[in-house]
Amino acid sequence: MRGVSRADDRTLDALRRATPLYESVAAKTRLLDAIQWPEEVERQFFADGGRELPKIEYAIDRDRARKHVIELDQLAMTLDVSDPIQHWLARVARSYADGNRLLLAVGTKRFHELSVDTFGGPRTWFDDDTSNLDLAEHLDARLAGELARVPSRREAAAMLDAEAFGQALVKRAGAIGLPLDAVVDGGLCAKVLAGTNRIRIRAGATFHPSEVEGLFVHEVETHALTAQNGGAQPELSFLRSGGPRTTRTQEGLAVFAELHAHALTVARMRRIVTRVRLVAMSEDGATFLDLYRKLLELGASERDAYFDAQRICRGGLVEGGAPFTKDACYLAGLMEVFNFLQVAARGGAHEAIELLACGRISFDDLAPLLALKRKGILTPPKFRPRWVAAWDGLLPYFAFTSFLREIDLAQVAARHSAILAATQAIGPRGDV
Repeated sequence: MRGVSRADDRTLDALRRATPLYESVAAKTRLLDAIQWPEEVERQFFADGGRELPKIEYAIDRDRARKHVIELDQLAMTLDVSDPIQHWLARVARSYADGNRLLLAVGTKRFHELSVDTFGGPRTWFDDDTSNLDLAEHLDARLAGELARVPSRREAAAMLDAEAFGQALVKRAGAIGLPLDAVVDGGLCAKVLAGTNRIRIRAGATFHPSEVEGLFVHEVETHALTAQNGGAQPELSFLRSGGPRTTRTQEGLAVFAELHAHALTVARMRRIVTRVRLVAMSEDGATFLDLYRKLLELGASERDAYFDAQRICRGGLVEGGAPFTKDACYLAGLMEVFNFLQVAARGGAHEAIELLACGRISFDDLAPLLALKRKGILTPPKFRPRWVAAWDGLLPYFAFTSFLREIDLAQVAARHSAILAATQAIGPRGDV
């Protein structure tokens, strides 16, 4: 470590007091696991013919959650917020406290209010007149005429079960030196969920071989990679989790990684868009059954529709009006990541972009982390996702796309109207 000043001593003291508490709270909070519905709820739902609202009882350790909030608030009060690093640590403390406040509010409308504050929602605004829901509606309209690719018989026969899919991810992680285990989880509502060194896969889920690339870059090369990089930090090992405030940036980075790897398919983008719209429906009063039936209308299987509707209602109210808004943050996160990278690449901020891989962080963390890096306290990330490593390809991409808003696409469409009309007449599969 470079020469340490008296101010650096105070910074290190604050870090060394904060880090053990943050790590302990993160290990014991486990918000997503706490609001996971038991498997018997699924069995009862289908035994009732899918016609009754699920009845959920959450096993929340409220005493522990209250204790965490008190400890985090007490730590924050000891930090000197006139110092930028300690001010940042106070914000991180509030984030971990917010995760526990969410647990204390499970099953109430307050849970939804805290969720919006923490993760954003469909009515999160990008600027004065454009919201997350506006983007979802735009993408839905643009994808309306596109048919998802139907697997051939040979491809259908090659579908991977949960065990085979997990081994495919483990093998790919090993190829880049990332230690990883895969386990099959019977009650998981997400198809795949990444921890630091372990990937959980929903029992009974099946995967097209083409999904391996998309879910690898999302779950492994983003979520597991940033968690391992954070855990490897000598003085900031709490960056393995980062707290709920990092979720939107992390999901945005993961979806951007899919986009950069050309693995963001029509079907995948539609699922992300549909999640935003379902959260909005629930905010407007749609019940679990309304969401479930909407997903069936959109072509989901009964089990997939159950789990996707559960994702929206978990922790909130199945009667509607108070959803869990995390599923709306994927699209908002992608927009924020894409816009940040455009600006950062134009400004030559390679160092800041690389720091996005140093742990599970939010954009608000970059300035203090850069300061810590220059003090020799933060170390460079051990692993780098391919899109970060491929800086020479990233810069020309954003240099070109930054000009596209200057082009009037209506004029382009008019110029090529004959071929576009002919293509639409033939249809996407060659059927006249």
